[in-house]
Amino acid sequence: MNLDRVIRQDFAPTDHDYTARDSLLYALSLGMGSDPLDADELPYVYEALPGRPQQVVPSQAMILGWQPFWQDDPALAIDWKRILHGEEHVQLHRPLPAAGQVRTQHRMVRVQDKGAGRGAVLQMNTELYDRTSGLHLASLQSVQFMRGDGGCGDWGDPAAATAPLPLIADGAQPTAVLEYATSAQSALLYRVASQDWMPIHADPDIAREAGFERPIAHGLNNLGRACRALLKACAPGHPERVRSIAARFVSPGLPGDTVRVELFDDGHGRVQFRSTAVERGVRLLDRGLCTLAP
Repeated sequence: MNLDRVIRQDFAPTDHDYTARDSLLYALSLGMGSDPLDADELPYVYEALPGRPQQVVPSQAMILGWQPFWQDDPALAIDWKRILHGEEHVQLHRPLPAAGQVRTQHRMVRVQDKGAGRGAVLQMNTELYDRTSGLHLASLQSVQFMRGDGGCGDWGDPAAATAPLPLIADGAQPTAVLEYATSAQSALLYRVASQDWMPIHADPDIAREAGFERPIAHGLNNLGRACRALLKACAPGHPERVRSIAARFVSPGLPGDTVRVELFDDGHGRVQFRSTAVERGVRLLDRGLCTLAP
Protein backbone atom coordinates (compact mmCIF):
# COMPACT_ATOMS: atom_id res chain seq x y z
CA MET A 1 0.00 0.00 0.00
CA ASN A 2 1.22 3.49 -0.87
CA LEU A 3 0.14 5.07 2.40
CA ASP A 4 0.91 8.65 1.36
CA ARG A 5 -1.26 8.26 -1.72
CA VAL A 6 -4.03 6.42 0.17
CA ILE A 7 -4.45 9.09 2.86
CA ARG A 8 -4.72 11.76 0.15
CA GLN A 9 -7.61 9.91 -1.46
CA ASP A 10 -10.57 12.22 -2.03
CA PHE A 11 -13.94 10.77 -1.09
CA ALA A 12 -16.77 12.73 -2.66
CA PRO A 13 -20.26 12.44 -1.15
CA THR A 14 -22.29 9.62 -2.70
CA ASP A 15 -25.90 10.23 -3.71
CA HIS A 16 -28.20 7.23 -3.89
CA ASP A 17 -31.86 7.05 -4.79
CA TYR A 18 -33.57 3.83 -3.78
CA THR A 19 -37.09 2.53 -4.21
CA ALA A 20 -39.49 0.34 -2.26
CA ARG A 21 -38.54 -2.42 -4.69
CA ASP A 22 -34.89 -2.08 -3.65
CA SER A 23 -35.89 -2.49 0.00
CA LEU A 24 -37.91 -5.60 -0.84
CA LEU A 25 -34.94 -7.03 -2.76
CA TYR A 26 -32.61 -6.39 0.18
CA ALA A 27 -34.91 -8.28 2.55
CA LEU A 28 -35.16 -11.15 0.07
CA SER A 29 -31.35 -11.28 -0.15
CA LEU A 30 -31.35 -12.06 3.60
CA GLY A 31 -33.74 -14.96 2.99
CA MET A 32 -36.75 -13.20 4.48
CA GLY A 33 -40.02 -14.60 3.22
CA SER A 34 -38.69 -18.17 3.05
CA ASP A 35 -41.73 -19.10 5.14
CA PRO A 36 -44.66 -17.49 3.28
CA LEU A 37 -46.83 -17.79 6.41
CA ASP A 38 -44.41 -15.94 8.69
CA ALA A 39 -46.43 -12.86 9.64
CA ASP A 40 -43.39 -11.17 11.21
CA GLU A 41 -41.26 -11.27 8.06
CA LEU A 42 -43.94 -10.77 5.41
CA PRO A 43 -44.07 -6.94 5.72
CA TYR A 44 -40.38 -6.77 4.75
CA VAL A 45 -40.95 -8.62 1.47
CA TYR A 46 -44.56 -7.68 0.60
CA GLU A 47 -45.71 -4.08 0.33
CA ALA A 48 -49.50 -4.49 0.11
CA LEU A 49 -50.66 -5.93 3.44
CA PRO A 50 -53.89 -4.19 4.54
CA GLY A 51 -53.16 -1.90 7.44
CA ARG A 52 -49.45 -2.84 7.57
CA PRO A 53 -47.05 -0.62 5.65
CA GLN A 54 -43.89 -2.04 4.18
CA GLN A 55 -41.14 -2.40 6.77
CA VAL A 56 -37.40 -1.95 6.26
CA VAL A 57 -34.62 -4.10 7.72
CA PRO A 58 -32.44 -1.71 9.79
CA SER A 59 -29.20 -3.25 8.48
CA GLN A 60 -30.12 -1.90 5.03
CA ALA A 61 -28.36 1.27 6.21
CA MET A 62 -25.10 -0.56 5.47
CA ILE A 63 -25.73 -0.61 1.71
CA LEU A 64 -27.24 2.84 1.10
CA GLY A 65 -24.94 5.33 -0.54
CA TRP A 66 -22.43 2.54 -1.17
CA GLN A 67 -19.05 4.01 -1.94
CA PRO A 68 -17.70 3.13 -5.40
CA PHE A 69 -14.89 0.60 -5.17
CA TRP A 70 -11.67 2.61 -5.03
CA GLN A 71 -9.09 0.21 -3.65
CA ASP A 72 -8.14 -1.22 -7.07
CA ASP A 73 -6.59 2.05 -8.30
CA PRO A 74 -3.02 1.01 -9.30
CA ALA A 75 -1.65 4.29 -7.89
CA LEU A 76 -2.66 3.18 -4.38
CA ALA A 77 -0.68 -0.10 -4.63
CA ILE A 78 -3.24 -1.89 -2.46
CA ASP A 79 -3.38 -5.69 -2.62
CA TRP A 80 -7.11 -5.29 -3.14
CA LYS A 81 -7.86 -8.94 -3.93
CA ARG A 82 -6.88 -9.84 -0.38
CA ILE A 83 -9.08 -7.31 1.45
CA LEU A 84 -11.51 -8.75 3.97
CA HIS A 85 -14.14 -7.02 6.09
CA GLY A 86 -12.99 -6.95 9.72
CA GLU A 87 -15.82 -5.27 11.64
CA GLU A 88 -18.92 -3.21 10.95
CA HIS A 89 -20.63 -0.86 13.41
CA VAL A 90 -24.00 0.75 12.61
CA GLN A 91 -25.88 3.29 14.70
CA LEU A 92 -29.43 4.10 13.58
CA HIS A 93 -30.57 7.63 14.39
CA ARG A 94 -34.08 7.07 13.02
CA PRO A 95 -35.96 4.35 11.10
CA LEU A 96 -35.18 4.03 7.40
CA PRO A 97 -37.97 4.84 4.96
CA ALA A 98 -38.94 2.18 2.41
CA ALA A 99 -37.81 4.51 -0.38
CA GLY A 100 -35.74 7.64 -0.37
CA GLN A 101 -32.96 9.86 -1.61
CA VAL A 102 -29.85 9.73 0.53
CA ARG A 103 -26.38 11.19 0.63
CA THR A 104 -23.38 9.60 2.34
CA GLN A 105 -20.21 11.32 3.46
CA HIS A 106 -17.13 9.08 3.76
CA ARG A 107 -14.01 9.73 5.79
CA MET A 108 -10.90 7.64 6.30
CA VAL A 109 -10.10 7.65 10.00
CA ARG A 110 -6.99 5.56 10.53
CA VAL A 111 -4.60 2.96 9.19
CA GLN A 112 -3.06 0.56 11.69
CA ASP A 113 -0.02 -1.34 10.47
CA LYS A 114 0.23 -4.87 11.90
CA GLY A 115 3.69 -5.35 10.43
CA ALA A 116 5.20 -6.85 7.31
CA GLY A 117 3.47 -10.10 6.42
CA ARG A 118 0.73 -9.48 9.02
CA GLY A 119 -1.51 -7.04 7.18
CA ALA A 120 -2.98 -3.67 8.07
CA VAL A 121 -6.32 -2.36 9.32
CA LEU A 122 -8.10 0.52 7.59
CA GLN A 123 -11.13 2.25 9.15
CA MET A 124 -13.69 4.26 7.19
CA ASN A 125 -16.51 6.23 8.82
CA THR A 126 -19.69 7.06 6.91
CA GLU A 127 -22.58 9.37 7.76
CA LEU A 128 -25.92 8.73 6.05
CA TYR A 129 -28.39 11.59 5.51
CA ASP A 130 -31.76 12.04 3.87
CA ARG A 131 -30.87 14.25 0.92
CA THR A 132 -34.21 16.08 0.87
CA SER A 133 -34.77 16.83 4.55
CA GLY A 134 -31.17 16.72 5.73
CA LEU A 135 -32.12 14.35 8.54
CA HIS A 136 -29.28 12.24 9.89
CA LEU A 137 -30.26 8.60 9.35
CA ALA A 138 -27.26 6.55 10.46
CA SER A 139 -23.57 6.51 11.36
CA LEU A 140 -21.37 3.65 10.22
CA GLN A 141 -17.84 2.53 10.99
CA SER A 142 -16.24 -0.04 8.70
CA VAL A 143 -12.99 -1.81 9.52
CA GLN A 144 -11.20 -3.51 6.63
CA PHE A 145 -8.40 -6.04 7.04
CA MET A 146 -5.82 -5.46 4.31
CA ARG A 147 -4.17 -8.88 4.40
CA GLY A 148 -1.47 -8.05 1.87
CA ASP A 149 -0.52 -4.55 3.01
CA GLY A 150 1.44 -4.98 6.24
CA GLY A 151 4.51 -2.79 6.61
CA CYS A 152 2.81 0.27 5.14
CA GLY A 153 3.04 2.41 8.33
CA ASP A 154 0.48 3.88 10.74
CA TRP A 155 -1.68 6.93 10.16
CA GLY A 156 -4.58 8.68 11.88
CA ASP A 157 -5.88 9.16 15.40
CA PRO A 158 -5.94 5.97 17.51
CA ALA A 159 -8.60 7.60 19.70
CA ALA A 160 -10.98 7.51 16.72
CA ALA A 161 -10.86 3.70 16.58
CA THR A 162 -14.09 1.77 16.90
CA ALA A 163 -15.11 0.88 20.43
CA PRO A 164 -14.01 -2.68 21.38
CA LEU A 165 -16.80 -5.20 21.01
CA PRO A 166 -17.42 -7.26 24.16
CA LEU A 167 -16.61 -10.95 24.36
CA ILE A 168 -19.45 -13.40 24.80
CA ALA A 169 -18.82 -15.05 28.14
CA ASP A 170 -17.53 -18.62 28.19
CA GLY A 171 -20.38 -20.98 28.95
CA ALA A 172 -23.06 -18.40 28.14
CA GLN A 173 -26.32 -20.04 27.08
CA PRO A 174 -28.17 -18.43 24.17
CA THR A 175 -31.67 -17.14 24.79
CA ALA A 176 -32.59 -17.92 21.17
CA VAL A 177 -31.06 -19.90 18.30
CA LEU A 178 -32.19 -19.49 14.69
CA GLU A 179 -30.89 -21.33 11.63
CA TYR A 180 -31.09 -20.14 8.05
CA ALA A 181 -30.32 -22.17 4.95
CA THR A 182 -28.59 -20.18 2.21
CA SER A 183 -28.67 -20.97 -1.48
CA ALA A 184 -25.72 -21.53 -3.80
CA GLN A 185 -26.74 -18.25 -5.49
CA SER A 186 -26.97 -16.23 -2.28
CA ALA A 187 -23.81 -14.17 -2.88
CA LEU A 188 -24.91 -13.39 -6.43
CA LEU A 189 -28.29 -12.24 -5.17
CA TYR A 190 -26.82 -10.16 -2.38
CA ARG A 191 -24.33 -8.37 -4.67
CA VAL A 192 -27.25 -7.19 -6.82
CA ALA A 193 -29.33 -6.17 -3.80
CA SER A 194 -26.43 -4.37 -2.10
CA GLN A 195 -24.57 -3.11 -5.19
CA ASP A 196 -21.36 -4.41 -3.64
CA TRP A 197 -19.63 -5.47 -6.84
CA MET A 198 -16.40 -6.80 -5.27
CA PRO A 199 -15.62 -9.68 -7.68
CA ILE A 200 -14.36 -12.03 -4.95
CA HIS A 201 -18.04 -12.85 -4.36
CA ALA A 202 -18.72 -13.87 -7.96
CA ASP A 203 -15.56 -14.56 -9.95
CA PRO A 204 -13.97 -17.98 -9.23
CA ASP A 205 -10.57 -16.95 -10.61
CA ILE A 206 -10.33 -13.86 -8.41
CA ALA A 207 -11.55 -15.84 -5.39
CA ARG A 208 -8.78 -18.39 -5.97
CA GLU A 209 -6.18 -15.63 -6.34
CA ALA A 210 -7.33 -14.35 -2.94
CA GLY A 211 -6.79 -17.77 -1.40
CA PHE A 212 -10.30 -19.24 -1.50
CA GLU A 213 -11.47 -22.32 -3.35
CA ARG A 214 -14.55 -20.53 -4.65
CA PRO A 215 -16.42 -17.21 -4.33
CA ILE A 216 -17.24 -16.32 -0.74
CA ALA A 217 -20.31 -14.77 0.86
CA HIS A 218 -20.38 -11.11 1.82
CA GLY A 219 -19.72 -10.48 5.49
CA LEU A 220 -22.42 -7.80 5.45
CA ASN A 221 -24.87 -10.40 4.14
CA ASN A 222 -24.27 -12.51 7.25
CA LEU A 223 -24.55 -9.42 9.45
CA GLY A 224 -27.87 -8.61 7.76
CA ARG A 225 -28.93 -12.20 8.40
CA ALA A 226 -28.09 -11.72 12.08
CA CYS A 227 -30.24 -8.58 12.03
CA ARG A 228 -33.04 -10.73 10.60
CA ALA A 229 -32.69 -13.09 13.57
CA LEU A 230 -32.68 -10.18 16.03
CA LEU A 231 -35.87 -8.79 14.52
CA LYS A 232 -37.57 -12.16 14.72
CA ALA A 233 -36.56 -13.05 18.26
CA CYS A 234 -36.29 -9.67 19.97
CA ALA A 235 -38.29 -7.06 18.03
CA PRO A 236 -40.96 -8.79 15.90
CA GLY A 237 -42.89 -6.20 13.91
CA HIS A 238 -40.86 -3.31 15.33
CA PRO A 239 -37.67 -2.63 13.35
CA GLU A 240 -37.60 0.88 14.80
CA ARG A 241 -36.46 -0.63 18.10
CA VAL A 242 -33.04 -1.50 16.63
CA ARG A 243 -30.73 1.35 17.56
CA SER A 244 -27.35 -0.17 16.79
CA ILE A 245 -25.78 -3.36 15.51
CA ALA A 246 -22.13 -4.34 15.22
CA ALA A 247 -20.03 -7.48 14.83
CA ARG A 248 -16.59 -8.82 14.06
CA PHE A 249 -16.18 -10.93 10.91
CA VAL A 250 -14.20 -14.01 11.91
CA SER A 251 -14.21 -16.23 8.81
CA PRO A 252 -15.73 -15.93 5.33
CA GLY A 253 -19.07 -17.63 4.73
CA LEU A 254 -19.77 -19.71 1.66
CA PRO A 255 -22.96 -19.64 -0.40
CA GLY A 256 -24.90 -22.75 0.60
CA ASP A 257 -23.94 -22.59 4.28
CA THR A 258 -26.59 -23.19 6.90
CA VAL A 259 -26.06 -20.21 9.20
CA ARG A 260 -26.83 -20.60 12.89
CA VAL A 261 -27.38 -17.34 14.78
CA GLU A 262 -27.15 -17.49 18.57
CA LEU A 263 -28.60 -14.59 20.57
CA PHE A 264 -27.82 -13.66 24.16
CA ASP A 265 -30.46 -11.19 25.34
CA ASP A 266 -29.85 -9.59 28.75
CA GLY A 267 -33.48 -8.43 28.92
CA HIS A 268 -32.45 -4.78 29.20
CA GLY A 269 -32.07 -3.76 25.58
CA ARG A 270 -28.67 -5.33 24.98
CA VAL A 271 -28.31 -8.46 22.85
CA GLN A 272 -25.03 -10.15 22.04
CA PHE A 273 -24.86 -12.56 19.11
CA ARG A 274 -22.65 -14.78 17.00
CA SER A 275 -23.08 -16.79 13.80
CA THR A 276 -21.69 -20.14 12.69
CA ALA A 277 -21.64 -22.09 9.42
CA VAL A 278 -23.21 -25.30 10.70
CA GLU A 279 -21.93 -27.88 8.20
CA ARG A 280 -18.36 -26.61 8.30
CA GLY A 281 -18.28 -25.80 12.02
CA VAL A 282 -16.80 -22.37 11.21
CA ARG A 283 -17.53 -19.21 13.20
CA LEU A 284 -18.61 -16.44 10.83
CA LEU A 285 -19.50 -13.56 13.18
CA ASP A 286 -18.44 -13.04 16.77
CA ARG A 287 -18.66 -10.36 19.45
CA GLY A 288 -21.94 -9.21 17.92
CA LEU A 289 -23.81 -6.52 19.83
CA CYS A 290 -27.25 -5.01 19.23
CA THR A 291 -28.94 -2.34 21.32
CA LEU A 292 -32.72 -2.04 21.38
CA ALA A 293 -35.03 0.79 22.37
CA PRO A 294 -37.80 -0.10 24.85
